[in-house]
Amino acid sequence: MPQNPFGGPQPTGVVYITTMDRPDAALALAALYGFQQKRESRMGSVCVVGSGFQAAVYCDIVAKFFMLGPPRNANQVLPVGFAASDPLPPDPPMVRAAVDGKYDRTVKRVSDTSLPEAVIRNGVIFNAEAVMILSAPATYLARSLDLLGVKDLYKQRVKRLVIVETGATQKDAGALKKVIAEFPAPIVYCKPEVGESLPFPGARIETDFAWAPAHPVVDAYRAYKPMPYDAPAHDLAAAWYAVHPNDGFFEVVDGALKVVPEKKDALIDKFVEYASMKPVAPPQRNRPPSNADATKAAEKK
Repeated sequence: MPQNPFGGPQPTGVVYITTMDRPDAALALAALYGFQQKRESRMGSVCVVGSGFQAAVYCDIVAKFFMLGPPRNANQVLPVGFAASDPLPPDPPMVRAAVDGKYDRTVKRVSDTSLPEAVIRNGVIFNAEAVMILSAPATYLARSLDLLGVKDLYKQRVKRLVIVETGATQKDAGALKKVIAEFPAPIVYCKPEVGESLPFPGARIETDFAWAPAHPVVDAYRAYKPMPYDAPAHDLAAAWYAVHPNDGFFEVVDGALKVVPEKKDALIDKFVEYASMKPVAPPQRNRPPSNADATKAAEKK
């Protein structure tokens, strides 16, 4: 595993390209921050494609909710990728309850986001190793392949691309075809039956997330449709495999994920554990004493 300049092994960076219009997307984003908290991976970048501006605001809110304390450096938190098209796509109804002003956010206008193809690339640049999850139209992932030097970058650093086969990824068929033909790293498909076989237990929303009086993922889950319901875990499954391909929960058959039947319940429990994880502020690292610090210490003697 690559070494972290701050000490210890450097976690794999995750680039998540999402429509953020289904509850499993909100849960997957929360789980990715759970992975980061346990240093199993880190958030490389998040891009919203195919949904309106409020979906980008929502992703920013979730980031602020889970990332307590200041980042170590400016590259630790990239802006949300979002395309400033005219007209903008409609906002997902699911996110409205969370963007009504009760949560902190950095993204307040479209200009607070960044070009999605650049954010996708930068999510790889700032990580020695990376994985990608595509659960949205492939428009900007395809465009990123045309940026100078990106194919070589992806070939060197991206370990796998997991494509979630939902209606969203089919909306730009030409871009998807380009990605499949030109992407220089292994591609694995997460077909609809995978998420459908791993329903996230809606009852756990009321219990395992109860530590927070207000939680943006709970808001989104409840807003999606009347409770109680169990949501298919399409993006959660893709995120788990992207980060933990060798955990034994999945097999890859003809390039597509297959859930190991006897491990379904254990995997669903893992989904709940990571998506509902309580954020903890990272420990503050003591910086090495500078010459100025040494001089001050000597003067006090």
